[in-house]
Amino acid sequence: MQQNNRFIIYRIFYGDTLVYIGRTKQPLQSRIHGHLFKNPMQRSLFIDQISRIEYAVLPSEADMNLYELYYINLWKPPLNVDDKSKDALTVRLPELQWDNFTTPLWTKWQKEIAESDKQYKMRQQEKAAFEAAKRIMHRRFACNEITENQYADFLDQNTPESKALMWSLYLGSMKSTSSFASSSGTNT
Repeated sequence: MQQNNRFIIYRIFYGDTLVYIGRTKQPLQSRIHGHLFKNPMQRSLFIDQISRIEYAVLPSEADMNLYELYYINLWKPPLNVDDKSKDALTVRLPELQWDNFTTPLWTKWQKEIAESDKQYKMRQQEKAAFEAAKRIMHRRFACNEITENQYADFLDQNTPESKALMWSLYLGSMKSTSSFASSSGTNT
């Protein structure tokens, strides 16, 4: 029975530093995509730091597994945290022929990751802004400047009025507090 599996070992560099050795039976492009987009069970890598990826195709799964362990213990890449031995190797395997990995999707992946990072940072900034506004509202509630209902509505954050109130507080305008109080039918 003939198998179409390819047994691949690959190495990833940041600059001139070898940082990771891996193996895969799936297409290498899929495996690298998994690293970059942080799929479960795959080591996360930073696309902007990768200077090159090299790979070698081996004839069997056993050879692939052996070479991965061999190179991890020979070169001790920092991102390979498992399978490292403290002892020095006492055997030498023949050196593999390494080829450069390239994909036409690299630029697309960089853009997708940059956009994802930008959205993550925006969510972090929104969260920080909300936490700051929450502290302000808690202080205002403690000082009886707003009612319990206004404070609860603000914390709920599901009403357009509470979102408007949060942003007005964050931007330093307190005028919407009185209009919010009158529109919700409560008094301060």
